[in-house]
Amino acid sequence: MDYQNSNDRPQRQMFDVSSKGIKCEECKKPITELPFEPTEKEEGGYGRLYCYDCNKKRMRDRGPRGNFGGGRGRY
Repeated sequence: MDYQNSNDRPQRQMFDVSSKGIKCEECKKPITELPFEPTEKEEGGYGRLYCYDCNKKRMRDRGPRGNFGGGRGRY
């Protein structure tokens, strides 16, 4: 198994999607790899997909995640 850093985290499998002609929703650059295999929707297209840089920016701009996990604030 390949490891990408000292945290012993396995490297994520990347799927080649260059033949699908997918473009980033934000910057419109072609997306050639994704960490999942996209499924085409019934109406065509793959939904909103973002390149690595735009997705990273979106995650940074949205701020920290709120209360999640179903704990209802009890802990």
